[in-house]
Amino acid sequence: MKKLLALPILFAAGTVSAASSVTLYGIIEEGAMVMKPKHADTTVQLKDAFDLGSRWGIKGVEELGSGTSVGFNLEAGFHPEDGSIANNTYGANAFGRESVLWIQNEKLGRLAMGRAAALGSGLGSYDMQTGYAFMNGYGLIGWDNCMNNFLRVNNAVIYMSPNIAGWTLGLMYSNGISGDTNRWSHDRHYWGAGLKYQAGAIKSSLILEAENKATYATVNGVQVKEAPITAKYTVNYGLEYNTGSWTPMFTYRYVTQDEGVKAHKFGLSALIPYAGGRFKVAAAYMFGKDESIKAGEDKINHWQVGAAYEYPLSKRTVIKPFIGYAGSGKGWKNLGYANDGNIYNAWQAYIGMHHFF
Repeated sequence: MKKLLALPILFAAGTVSAASSVTLYGIIEEGAMVMKPKHADTTVQLKDAFDLGSRWGIKGVEELGSGTSVGFNLEAGFHPEDGSIANNTYGANAFGRESVLWIQNEKLGRLAMGRAAALGSGLGSYDMQTGYAFMNGYGLIGWDNCMNNFLRVNNAVIYMSPNIAGWTLGLMYSNGISGDTNRWSHDRHYWGAGLKYQAGAIKSSLILEAENKATYATVNGVQVKEAPITAKYTVNYGLEYNTGSWTPMFTYRYVTQDEGVKAHKFGLSALIPYAGGRFKVAAAYMFGKDESIKAGEDKINHWQVGAAYEYPLSKRTVIKPFIGYAGSGKGWKNLGYANDGNIYNAWQAYIGMHHFF
């Protein structure tokens, strides 16, 4: 009798599991890096997230019928060399890389809410950027090197259109990049709009992003504006063409930053299949103005060049050696080495591997 009573319960459970699914996934990457900036010591270190940030995540989807589904994505970053949390900017804790709930219709597109990477970040589920072989990794040669862009934002509302004849529209707004508990005009807001085309051998995108914020202080219990509203803008354009034997790429970015930087950056790169793996090669040049440094010396420029070879040991494991160089002159030449930006004559060599699970 107990077995018979259990049958309807088991049948119902089977029906639910057929209509919904939850997946555990992740990436772990680790390697060794040698780096030598000019006028600084050579360093050797165990380096994770040199290309792909180590992470684990849970994603789920439930089919509601009539082409409509609901899902979520929770993704946390970590440093495998010591087990510490990564991607913890703006107070993100358990799921610092992505924390999103979404609803999607095949004809209308997807609406999502939560913490996510920006449209032009080169990261996450809603990235639209194209046109560079080393988009958001590989240290000195990465596209974001020396040009701070928008990465992840909290309190985001995202719309991604369905693919229509190869075109996809993306819109993103953050009600508060770090928090949204102040008056609306006091929070930092992000706006992003992207248009991507992918059909046949061509892939291209144009992304516009902006942030505005004002600085306030509390005086006698009242918030008083200390500085006028400031804004920063980013324009990204990318183009790729798969010739069948290799893929040349071109990308351009214009950035204005809070620190007074206004700059243009151009990049040429390529993916070249070879011997079961692929070479990635790239060169980029940036020029502009940095108003935060001495007048008359505020013209800046920056260049970078590098190559990597990615060889799959299996469907889930890739080994990758890399060598790259970056330098800056004029306005930035006296700043020395601080991080991957503002480099004055530095090189990196790396060999590592990543594994998907």
